[in-house]
Amino acid sequence: MSLRQLGSALLFCLACAAVAQTPGGMANSHSTSNTPKVSVSGIGTGFVVADGYLLTALHVVRDPGSVWVGPFEGKRWSKAEVVASDTALDLALLRAKFSASVLSLAAWAEVPVGLEVSVIGYPQPRLQGLSKKITQGIVNGNRSDRNESFDAGFFQLSAEISKGNSGSPVLSPEGWVVGMVQKKLDALSVASKVNDLPVNVNYALKSSELIAFLQKAGLTPQIKALNPDFYQRPYKVFAQTQGSIWTVVVVKGLTPTENLPLPSTPP
Repeated sequence: MSLRQLGSALLFCLACAAVAQTPGGMANSHSTSNTPKVSVSGIGTGFVVADGYLLTALHVVRDPGSVWVGPFEGKRWSKAEVVASDTALDLALLRAKFSASVLSLAAWAEVPVGLEVSVIGYPQPRLQGLSKKITQGIVNGNRSDRNESFDAGFFQLSAEISKGNSGSPVLSPEGWVVGMVQKKLDALSVASKVNDLPVNVNYALKSSELIAFLQKAGLTPQIKALNPDFYQRPYKVFAQTQGSIWTVVVVKGLTPTENLPLPSTPP
């Protein structure tokens, strides 16, 4: 099976996953007759940190299955393997065959509160498709425990994120990575407890944690000095970096000798 055919099959799996959802968001057990025997168990975003290596969130690739990254030009996909991980930081380093520019990381000590940032990734790909989306916000501040007694390694940002954005890079106006998206506040849960609805309360892991993780894994990340007074419009940040940001998909249900089935009518 060619990589192009594999890409079509992956897109078909995602489409089937979307169709098999009821309006309430729960899986419909009566809608599986036309779905393939393989299924997508994890979807997120990853970005290039070294030649042949991508960084993503560990929870994206935590479930069993084969890991794929893409789609590259022509709907091609590349099989990846997890070569390093950190459970406490929720980080996973993937190795795959591809050719792309490496994204530089900014030293966190140079990142001011209030810095304009962009997030590029694949929010809700089952509903919105496998096209990159960019959102913009600012660094709201550091995240620590309730007593403000220690730095938890995360910062809060206001750029919109959704499921599928896990692993997305948080980018400065220069296009340097200042963090990686990992989680968001459960607004509905909080609202039910405090009678107030928080909006765009999202968290990313600081670039300092990413740099330390990559160095521990034996890589030498590209670190660039940050100029907080530099400004570049979001469309330029997107054009500069999007070629190094891809979907990370975990597919389960394949035996070691199987490939993904082809849809009867390729998309």
